[in-house]
Amino acid sequence: MPSLAGKHCVISGGSRGIGLAIARLFASEGAGCTLIGRDPHRLASAVGSLPPSTTTTQHQQQHASSAFDVSSATGWEKLRADMKDQKCDILINAAGITQNSFLFKTSDSSINEIIATNLTGTVWGCKTFIPKMMKQKEGCIINISSLLATHGGKGASVYAASKAGVVGLTRSLAWEVGRFGIRANVLLPGYIQTDMTKEMDKNGELSASIPLGRQGLAEEVADAALFLARNSYAHNCVLNIDGGLSAT
Repeated sequence: MPSLAGKHCVISGGSRGIGLAIARLFASEGAGCTLIGRDPHRLASAVGSLPPSTTTTQHQQQHASSAFDVSSATGWEKLRADMKDQKCDILINAAGITQNSFLFKTSDSSINEIIATNLTGTVWGCKTFIPKMMKQKEGCIINISSLLATHGGKGASVYAASKAGVVGLTRSLAWEVGRFGIRANVLLPGYIQTDMTKEMDKNGELSASIPLGRQGLAEEVADAALFLARNSYAHNCVLNIDGGLSAT
């Protein structure tokens, strides 16, 4: 499959979890990465953890970061301006926050924040970089949704709704942008070992409910993202990475 050497990747939620795992893998494949997150100190640490380029000098890409809330249109606009002379070959929308409360107990502010981060932030990311990809006549968008987008989950109604929106957005974009040489795909991870899920399986019941008997690793989701980034015929894919949980 094609190398990522010389490619540049923008990753929201890139300072930790799935986003950071993707950045580390893509960087090891020769891509330069611009990481987006809210905390500039965490972002600096994340950028510093990326492996150096393994490609030739002319293909080396500089890693960078941009600190802003992905739900902010002005944040994305500033990034677009900052990257005026930098291409964006691959866009990964991985920023997300979770929920653990029944809807009637969920505060108005939490509802707004979950939808703004998970769905609106993904919309802004796509809207920001699709014009650049159109000018390049190529590009790859990979949105990170969730298994709960299709299966739902107790105490996760707003989260599930926001992630279902990401699936709908991606499939609609696949129709809109394919003719410009832009591919759009979406990953549906199941339960992955991250900061968001470590408190959910203290007694092991969650892992026992998964056919493979364990939660996934962020690196395993990153492997799937790499496949989608490299396979030039992968378009409109909705790919489960869930250890078989969707079969139950």
